[in-house]
Amino acid sequence: MNDKIIISICGAAGAGKSILAKKLVQLIGMDMASRIPGDYYLKSYNGEPFDEFMNTPFKYDWDMVKKVIDIPIGLQAETPDFDFNKLIRVDRKGGKPFTIRRYMIIDTMLPYPKSNYIFRITAPEDLRLKRVKERDKAQKLNSARNWKKMERTAEELGAGKFKFDMVLSGFDEPEVNAEKIKSFLRM
Repeated sequence: MNDKIIISICGAAGAGKSILAKKLVQLIGMDMASRIPGDYYLKSYNGEPFDEFMNTPFKYDWDMVKKVIDIPIGLQAETPDFDFNKLIRVDRKGGKPFTIRRYMIIDTMLPYPKSNYIFRITAPEDLRLKRVKERDKAQKLNSARNWKKMERTAEELGAGKFKFDMVLSGFDEPEVNAEKIKSFLRM
């Protein structure tokens, strides 16, 4: 029981990754599963020409994610503090707290390379952009202005570099997709 199962839920911005990850945690049970909100582990904009930065996919600090995943089960962890408007890491701590559990579910645009299972969720661009704008309004963000970079990341996801255990539709209810994942995992 000390080994962890790492589940990546990946997809383009606005596809429904975070909601699906939260539903999967509820379905598995909060005593057994925990969500890592992975976008807090994005690599910061570091001052290169902004056009150049915007024309490349987002990158993640996978080493930082691994350090968190390596924390013993039952202990508390937290994401870095990340400014999504400026696309910079504010601090290595101070973000979203979570507890390390047997099933660690990370939702990111690109899958965590050391995942045991990778599930991709898809949705058309118009629906995804609508969701991003709604989230921006609710959270007082302006991440939709980074849509070009988000779409470059989505292109990388769809370029055939990754093997998915299952591809899910963002049109399906999150509960339905969570049940499909649980069934696939034979839980």
